[in-house]
Amino acid sequence: MTIDLSLMRQRLEAKQAELQKNISGLTEAHPEPVGAIEASEGPQDTEEVAVDFLETQQEQSLLVNEQALLTEVQSALERIENGTYGKCIDCGQPIPEKRLEAIPWAARCVKDEERLEERNLSITETYDEELD
Repeated sequence: MTIDLSLMRQRLEAKQAELQKNISGLTEAHPEPVGAIEASEGPQDTEEVAVDFLETQQEQSLLVNEQALLTEVQSALERIENGTYGKCIDCGQPIPEKRLEAIPWAARCVKDEERLEERNLSITETYDEELD
């Protein structure tokens, strides 16, 4: 079985549209990052200020995640255009079709993705140890 590029393109374009809509909704609610001082300029009740601030922080976190995923989806669409879709960006080996069916924007084979996650985890652990 070979990868149906037109189907993958459709799935990626649908995901891209969904993410753009989500991002648009999040940026309309809070176009600029809001700090604790700005969050407290509205309601004066301490609990309301805390809740508003937490909600804003959560929305900003969602926005960052949605933007990162959008970048991955757009990169996958570019790989379709330049003929490299379905090949690992690290080792060049084919990405298993089942992986692409599950995650159409996957850029790495399972082995290289695991290696990247382990490296990122060790960097995080090192950073956390330095903070202690």
